[in-house]
Amino acid sequence: MKGTVIRVFAVILAAGLAACGAANTAGGTSSSSSYQGKTIEFGAILSLTGAGGVYGPSSKNGMMLAVDTINNKGGVNGAKLSLTVDDDASDKAQSAQVAQTLIQGGKLLALLGPTLSNSAVAVHPLAESFKIPILAVSTTGIHIVPDCNYPKTDPCKYVFRDSLGEESAIPANIKVYSDLKHPKTGVLMVANDDKFSSDGGKIVQNTVGSYGIQLLDTVQFSKTTADFATPVTKAVQKKPDVIFITSLGGIPAKIMIEARKQGFTGQFLGGNGFNTAVVSKQAAESGKGAESGSAWYINNTFASNAGFVQAYRAKYSLDPRRCGQAGQPDVQRRCW
Repeated sequence: MKGTVIRVFAVILAAGLAACGAANTAGGTSSSSSYQGKTIEFGAILSLTGAGGVYGPSSKNGMMLAVDTINNKGGVNGAKLSLTVDDDASDKAQSAQVAQTLIQGGKLLALLGPTLSNSAVAVHPLAESFKIPILAVSTTGIHIVPDCNYPKTDPCKYVFRDSLGEESAIPANIKVYSDLKHPKTGVLMVANDDKFSSDGGKIVQNTVGSYGIQLLDTVQFSKTTADFATPVTKAVQKKPDVIFITSLGGIPAKIMIEARKQGFTGQFLGGNGFNTAVVSKQAAESGKGAESGSAWYINNTFASNAGFVQAYRAKYSLDPRRCGQAGQPDVQRRCW
């Protein structure tokens, strides 16, 4: 998939540069400064506030780092990159409105985002209808690509994703833990009014049987729940070996804290929703040992990863998070 995305956006970039008005040389090639003075414009729809605010800012940082890095090296054949980042406040309707405003500005080569799968179901079909390429940095739910118009089955040609989907992350996480600890029972806790959580819940339900895990109960709650005492009690009373949590943002931390308070000593397993230092910080001791599926590891020794971590720390005086790591190649994939 990564190679496909790179090839697709290489073609898109070439077309976009041509549209900037610069002429090719007679031989069909261009010099390293053939687009000097031109600007390649991108737009990003991110959740900088709201429930997705634990993910969006790091995505923005990664994207801006990539833009600065590319521009400082002379841009793309002399053309500089410009990235407009807008906050959708983690709201589906606002996300679609932001996307429409960016698209109708008429200058964008492509879009990045949005942060949440719940917003992607509104934004991705819109980008597809306008034939604007969009690359998702953190949307991991079902029917994001290639069937962005689900339940319609016609393929979406302009929607791409570089984030690890829950359909890969959750089964892999369950397999690894099952191979090591051989759990027999589990309870699923799922937000029934959130696409990301609901998608993850379906994946858990479809996976556990393959590893001999009996799902004792599925405890549903609203993503707006403030006090998790009641839903957690329903889960803990079943005395499961594992509690599966498929929610976003601070919800996993709240569930872990409440479960430990009620005496649960078993394992917490999740998907991409755990992939932020905010969750581990909020859960503190209660979250110790919780496991999630992740596409990235900060201590990976690949030169490209080590270079990214070093550059991110130098620019922001922070360690990058998973969404920041994904945001950086999102920009790069459009440029080489």
